[in-house]
Amino acid sequence: MTATKTSSRPRIRLIWDEQLSHSVPRGLRQLGFRTTYVGADEDGAPTKGSSDAEVIEFAQKTSQIIVTSNHDMMMLCHEAGQRFIWIDPRGRRLRREEQVLLCFRQIRQWEEILESGMCVRALRTKATPITSAEAERLAKQRFKELRRRQRTATRRKADEGLASLADWGPNEGWDDWTDSTK
Repeated sequence: MTATKTSSRPRIRLIWDEQLSHSVPRGLRQLGFRTTYVGADEDGAPTKGSSDAEVIEFAQKTSQIIVTSNHDMMMLCHEAGQRFIWIDPRGRRLRREEQVLLCFRQIRQWEEILESGMCVRALRTKATPITSAEAERLAKQRFKELRRRQRTATRRKADEGLASLADWGPNEGWDDWTDSTK
């Protein structure tokens, strides 16, 4: 009976979205991982600034999994039936070093989850399986929350502006200002 040698490197092929650091997949490639990134000329990968649809098409043609933290990209992947790894920093951008550590800690889990046919939600402390539909739902929920925060901030600024107008005394106002500019 002969034993077969199993590869110590993950078999999955990954393409990093351009919003993530391209240094991570370049470094992983130097260590034998099968990675590329948007803008990698040597791989024929889509150029920087390519549309998400072009990146998805490339990933599908080359049997690669997209690594992204972009909510729009996740929603488009869901529509196209493209599996992905969602780097979910929960509101904080991951620095390059944090991306490297996350990948090294979790890449085996990513492979197991992807082999089951699911997408991956890579949190800072763990990787969990997620359907693309659930990821899309969470992305939409976060968009709503961001819009709510933006509206609140806009209202707060408008209220502050009105409050400063209210600070004008009864003898101060538009007529006084226009008289002073004559």
